[in-house]
Amino acid sequence: MTAPLILALDISKSNTGVAFGRAGERPRFLSIKGADVDNTAAMMKLGSWLIEWTKVEKPEWLYFEAGINPGAFVGEYDEERGKVRMTSNPQTTITLSKMIGVVEFVAGMKNIATRTANVQTARKAFLGKGRPHNPKKHARAMCDLLGWPAKNGDEADAAAVWYWAALQVAPRAAMLVTPMQQQKIISLMDSAALGPKEARA
Repeated sequence: MTAPLILALDISKSNTGVAFGRAGERPRFLSIKGADVDNTAAMMKLGSWLIEWTKVEKPEWLYFEAGINPGAFVGEYDEERGKVRMTSNPQTTITLSKMIGVVEFVAGMKNIATRTANVQTARKAFLGKGRPHNPKKHARAMCDLLGWPAKNGDEADAAAVWYWAALQVAPRAAMLVTPMQQQKIISLMDSAALGPKEARA
């Protein structure tokens, strides 16, 4: 029986990372850049890409990072300033929600099953840590170790989602990142964060 084809997205206005492939195989990667266009054009660019891409590729599953909770708009009271300080940029969150809506609409029209992935859960499965220091760099290092050709941190984050998705929908076919591999990357990244003098101490 053929393993399912999984499409995973790390959706963002500036650069959406894409990972795709059959569970158990090495995923392929690409990026959809939106930093040079306005929000509406970025949404259209992502939607148009998905429409055209799925004419050739037929994923059974589409997973993407869950959006930011709108409750993040509320912010926190800053006593020094005497006013509420936002903990998330509302416009960024709104744009991301709209982009997710575009993806869900296109996937629905194409009869592709969609699921959200909690980014910390996906990173925990892939990296061994849900909240690593510099998570995109951490994910990129894991991709390099596995020989996966992710070209940037957004594609590497999509790789974590793709890996987690494979464990959910095809656990028998999915490849497994070993605790030894995870610990190797954790040690490497911790040493890089400390710097050469502290790492030798």
